[in-house]
Amino acid sequence: MTRYRLEELFPEDLQTRLDARPLLVLPFGTIEWHSHHLPLGLDGLVAQGICEQVADLADAVLCPVSYWAVGGVPYPYTLNLPGSVIEPLLTTVFEQFGAMGFRVIVAFTGHFGLEQTLTLKRAALAVMARSPVTILPVTEYDLTTDAGYRGDHAGAGETSLLWALRSDLVKLDAVTPDAPLDGVLGADPRGVASADQGRVWLDTIAARTAEVAVRLLNDTTPVQRSDFIEALAAGVRVLEKTSEARRTLPKAQVPSVTTPAYLAYCQALYRGDYRTAKTVVEKKLADLSE
Repeated sequence: MTRYRLEELFPEDLQTRLDARPLLVLPFGTIEWHSHHLPLGLDGLVAQGICEQVADLADAVLCPVSYWAVGGVPYPYTLNLPGSVIEPLLTTVFEQFGAMGFRVIVAFTGHFGLEQTLTLKRAALAVMARSPVTILPVTEYDLTTDAGYRGDHAGAGETSLLWALRSDLVKLDAVTPDAPLDGVLGADPRGVASADQGRVWLDTIAARTAEVAVRLLNDTTPVQRSDFIEALAAGVRVLEKTSEARRTLPKAQVPSVTTPAYLAYCQALYRGDYRTAKTVVEKKLADLSE
């Protein structure tokens, strides 16, 4: 299968793709501490690997990975860019790719802290409100919450995904077995992560993302697009409320984003049941613990 890398296309090649399949896959990562056993660019490396598969499955144009994203963990060697810089950048990028002729853009982020997730989805909404382009802004876990993968930071999930893509960049022996892996959020990857598990999740994430992207391109009516946007907007309101709660309350008092109602929301989005998605996420909007 031909892989259409945007940076390698000549003008006439791009026009041919826009005429045949106006679908763009745009991966995002960052530079961030991922403990002692993983590289700083893991988020972008994983996003690029997943998006290569998405582009192949969806017969889409693949954009180069971007390493400019919002926020990061409080550890060294981490970019922590503000939303006030990145959100206008993303808005402009989405708008210009839409003007270029792409009808659907997959904005896929391998860096999925709350700030980045919120910024990505808010920028997508802003552009869709004034442009006919449809944007699918997703994290690694948005479409796989029912399939056993809900994301982590340098834990068993991210370690397994990179192991499947670049085994040379996974160094679980970087510290002694009794030493902590500083900065891991989630299950300790030692004795749990594996390339085999990574390949299962990689294939699932890519297949589901491609499926939804193609549906938005070929099988979505104007009414369904409006329902999709309303569901996405309701999810953004939940993320905004969670972000505000984290700024004003002790961390222990703020529920996780991925409560049952939010997981049901993600699963309804994957199914294309946008009205149900909006209904269930509004329960979490009313009560963040739902």
